[in-house]
Amino acid sequence: MKRTETKYSYEHANESTTTIQGETWLVWDNYARRSTEARRAEGGETKAIKTMGYLSNDLSVRKAIAASFGLDSFRK
Repeated sequence: MKRTETKYSYEHANESTTTIQGETWLVWDNYARRSTEARRAEGGETKAIKTMGYLSNDLSVRKAIAASFGLDSFRK
């Protein structure tokens, strides 16, 4: 995952990007909800990929995105 330079906020912290099947995804921690959330860079659909905790490992993040958004694979 590659960190972005987005300004820190309690609801949008530690933003980074990752790629799944050629699509770029934004991933961040939401400390207010105590979750990790993701959004397609194109399209804008947002979902919590991990509730009651946070994800930081790139492979775990990609697997969680694939499961949450119903993707066929989590491969780059």
